[in-house]
Amino acid sequence: MQSSWKSRWMRSPLATIAPEPASGYGAALIVAASAIGALLVAIGRFGWSPSPLTWYLARSSGIALYGLLFVSYMLGLALAIGWPRGAGRAQAHALHGFAIALSWGFLGLHLLSLAADPTVGFGPRQLFVPFAAGWREPWTAFGILAMYLLVLIGLSVTVRRAMGYPFWKAIHWLTYPLFLLALAHGLGSGSDAGTRWGQDLYLVTGMAAAGLTLYRVVRGDWRKRLPEPGLPGAPRARRAV
Repeated sequence: MQSSWKSRWMRSPLATIAPEPASGYGAALIVAASAIGALLVAIGRFGWSPSPLTWYLARSSGIALYGLLFVSYMLGLALAIGWPRGAGRAQAHALHGFAIALSWGFLGLHLLSLAADPTVGFGPRQLFVPFAAGWREPWTAFGILAMYLLVLIGLSVTVRRAMGYPFWKAIHWLTYPLFLLALAHGLGSGSDAGTRWGQDLYLVTGMAAAGLTLYRVVRGDWRKRLPEPGLPGAPRARRAV
């Protein structure tokens, strides 16, 4: 008799393998981003202009955040398709978690540097309410919506053992609009989208994500879900005929 989804989920690497060293680095980066943001805000309150440092931080952290979302998205698609197999699958899960943990830190740095930059003048309403910024809309609002999706998906990874596999999988369908919103935000409101390297970055990553997404749509359901590595006695996956 096959075991239930709950027992398979609790024995899978997603539930048992911690994405080390993602947890430590992610927490350290969140603390560092908070400290840097608080320092920049304090400098601004004393009448010193932190610009253009804050603007450089906002741009660089935004690009880094997009890169991490791209890596996490591609790894998630690859794992859903069945790549890689064997021991490499657990390593891919760990790297996937590593990218998600780091993205939280760069998201915090991106928001705090925008809040501290005097040239932008973003307050809590502009940072957290979609379409309230009044700057390069609707592209800025797309970034805010992507932020909420990232937080929701990241929280689902943190409490995955409590929610169970079906609910976790349902939430992870939101990675598709998350990456699409992040790409649109970078193209429409990113200051570096008009540069040659910025255009190449979004073009290459967008085409790669679209290609792998299309591959999963066309071939992803042709086979049964592969068993996770490390499951003792897991049955072999059979290809659909």
